[in-house]
Amino acid sequence: METWILFVLLFGLFKGIREPIKKKALTQTDVLSTLFMYTFLGFLMTVPTAGNVLDISLRGLLLSALKAAMLFVGWMASLTSLKKLPVSFYGVVDLSRMFFSTAMGVIFLRESLTLRGIVSLVLICCGVYMAGNRKSAAKEGCSVRDVCVALTSSLFSAASGVLDKYIMTTEKITSAQLQFWFMGILSVMYLVYMFLKKQKPDIRGCLKNPWIWLMSLFLVFGDRLLFIANADPDSKVTVMTLVKQCSVLVTIAAGKILYKEKYILRKLFCAGIILAGIVLAVL
Repeated sequence: METWILFVLLFGLFKGIREPIKKKALTQTDVLSTLFMYTFLGFLMTVPTAGNVLDISLRGLLLSALKAAMLFVGWMASLTSLKKLPVSFYGVVDLSRMFFSTAMGVIFLRESLTLRGIVSLVLICCGVYMAGNRKSAAKEGCSVRDVCVALTSSLFSAASGVLDKYIMTTEKITSAQLQFWFMGILSVMYLVYMFLKKQKPDIRGCLKNPWIWLMSLFLVFGDRLLFIANADPDSKVTVMTLVKQCSVLVTIAAGKILYKEKYILRKLFCAGIILAGIVLAVL
């Protein structure tokens, strides 16, 4: 197995762990305060390894700001929907980002899809549809609006992932520098947004919320592995997108163990179809 595939696989596992942690964090603090502190703590964690952060072009800085803007919307939609949806159901719906990432990888990065890749895509599409169609959503007690918000999160997160590949292969910027700049800019964006909404951040409550600290730790470590994988010239967004989806197994298991959620066997069946597509893509 290629090293970059292993790093993406580890990213997927950390992402799967992070989703149920987010839901736990939201039981103690509000969405905006959680988002701001989660991002800011992550930013502080990047400082020791960021290196010479001023050694970046204006174009690289603007691209980092664009990534921050995409995640501003994506993460807000993610936490908003996750607060209302069962975490196991959210995990499967979140796989829809694979559609967006694959399409963007082919259109904007001119990556090709082989016949095996197309079959993998069809398998994953079937698994996602079976888990997230209207009938399944109704069984989970979810509204169409909540599912649409989750899909919005997937769209912007997918765009950010494709931009990662573009930045790491066209700009002279390290993974540590990219983390430093986009998380710093994103922290400022959330703080300004809260100021405009006249909402005071619950700093004390967030600092006492252990789940936010864990969220930040898994975010920084997982993203660092993903950025390193993106910097590898042999890596492809279309393949990375598929490998990341291993996170769904962790999310479904956490939904059962931590939240006693229902319909787990059906979700695992859907995840099995999705994972079959992932295995086919990376063999």
